[in-house]
Amino acid sequence: MRYKVAIFDLDNCLLDARSVGALFEPAFEAIRQANHGTLAPEVLEQAIEQCWFTAFDLVAERFGFSDGMRDAGLQQFRRMRVTSAIQGYPDIALLPRVAMRRYLVTSGFRHLQESKITALGIRPWFDHVLIDDVDEATDAPAHSRGKLAVFRRILELEGCQPSEVLVIGDNPLSELGAGRALGATTVQTVRPGVTAWDLADHRVTGLGELLELLSKEAGATHPGTA
Repeated sequence: MRYKVAIFDLDNCLLDARSVGALFEPAFEAIRQANHGTLAPEVLEQAIEQCWFTAFDLVAERFGFSDGMRDAGLQQFRRMRVTSAIQGYPDIALLPRVAMRRYLVTSGFRHLQESKITALGIRPWFDHVLIDDVDEATDAPAHSRGKLAVFRRILELEGCQPSEVLVIGDNPLSELGAGRALGATTVQTVRPGVTAWDLADHRVTGLGELLELLSKEAGATHPGTA
């Protein structure tokens, strides 16, 4: 198989972001209270909806949050932790069958994302777990921020070429866009609520289809093998 490294996203790839239930509501309410007419109510609710799919800093930038709205959200998100067990998508147990070096790269607030990973119990299935931390990104140089910078570090660490890397996730604004910019092969997980992205190299509904895709690739690489 030509692929040596698989880079997985977390939210809406392995875990339904909404599985944390009402955990985000204090942040959403704080943002609403700080809005003061900056965004029309319907646009504000669209922005809040996007927080389930995209890191908060990107949502705030995309929708033009005021400094007060951004700070209100940041204060709440920084406090959040998942403190009880949560369930990933039903096919998450297939992860160990992806037979290559596996990375988990997730964007968000470090303590919140780490608490999700701990609650899921999936850390042992990855060679490395890397957090693209919203707070750390605020003060970092532009070239060192975001998933593209993380992916480039993975290439250096693994000593491989972009063509040898799979990037698996749901979000064109995050991991899929970064994977495409890198020159890696992108696989979009079109979970419920995720909009299909035409520019992804492949689209799957879950990890079972990902394994089928890899099996076909392996067969094409080594024709005649059983």
